[in-house]
Amino acid sequence: MIDAEKIKEIIEEFFVKSGMENIEVRTSLSAGDGGNPKYSAFDINVMTSDASLYIGEKGRSIEAFERVLKTVLKKKFGEFIVIHLDINNYRSLRADDLKELARKAAHRARLYKNDVALEPMAASDRRVVHSELSAHPDIKTESMGEEPRRRIVIKYIP
Repeated sequence: MIDAEKIKEIIEEFFVKSGMENIEVRTSLSAGDGGNPKYSAFDINVMTSDASLYIGEKGRSIEAFERVLKTVLKKKFGEFIVIHLDINNYRSLRADDLKELARKAAHRARLYKNDVALEPMAASDRRVVHSELSAHPDIKTESMGEEPRRRIVIKYIP
């Protein structure tokens, strides 16, 4: 098993070399790995005072850093490591907002018995919405369109 402390050191070094100041990195074994022995999965939260540059518009910079860090870690450890990178809790706060958006859109779909199309969003954001509404038997979610304009349509099922 990969050591979380070693991952933390590598990520700290990566962001310090990228110019990030006042950095604190927290790593933990991901609860979402399902106990799969084929790979290690870690939740990583980087706290910094200059977060906006590293978050980017709608979290796009976080996604890019996550891809680069996965490559760095694979090269360092010789195996695929799943990481879920967050900066200043941006992704977790965004997930909360997306869940609320999903619940409101589902309510509108039920109320008006009409499809509700959400704005285009990244695959990771769509996954949050699909997951949030999956337990509702009277609601169906569908991704439609092509990237980067792919969106979710929420449908009421009577």
